[in-house]
Amino acid sequence: MVSHDEVRCALSARVDGEFSGLDDAVVDAHVAECADCGAYYQRLLSLSRNLSFAEVDGGMAPPADLSRVILEGVEGQWRKLSQRRLVLLALGRVALAAVALLWGAWAVTFLAADGDPSTASVRLGVACALGYAALRPAQIPGIALIVGTMFTFTLGFVVRDAVLQTGDSSAAHVLILLPTLLALVGTLAADRGPQITQAWRLLNADPS
Repeated sequence: MVSHDEVRCALSARVDGEFSGLDDAVVDAHVAECADCGAYYQRLLSLSRNLSFAEVDGGMAPPADLSRVILEGVEGQWRKLSQRRLVLLALGRVALAAVALLWGAWAVTFLAADGDPSTASVRLGVACALGYAALRPAQIPGIALIVGTMFTFTLGFVVRDAVLQTGDSSAAHVLILLPTLLALVGTLAADRGPQITQAWRLLNADPS
């Protein structure tokens, strides 16, 4: 099973007229099944045609608009990725606003039912933090750490009570904390996806 990177390297070598190291049949079969690699191959062919040398004064020279051709090929892909990131970030912020309202309503109804004011204040605090995260996604890491800790401990108590059959903990807490944590992580990934990807590549880089 070949990876996408191996196939794309082989396609680049094919366009350059070099030996790819992979069987052409394997590469062609992968391109036929993978839409992303197929689109990548078409972009390579288009860029190769645009960069073809033209005859100038009896010699060979690259086209005059070489920089524009290269920038157009890169800019289109970058614009597509940027638009997708902005859409995902907007959806994540809407999800954070929704769970913030859920936590706020949970705090108010709990307090109206003569619940513990300290518990209601914690839930209201989480609601305010989530609303702030929707406005300022850069603050999500600290908030996600707190919510993740709450989710971990709550899940542990629920599992313990289920094993001991005491029934003291409510699984409803987990059902609210889980989508809250997912909304935080998803929004963080949309907001800092490029930085996370770049850091991961640097960590996995082979200096040799």
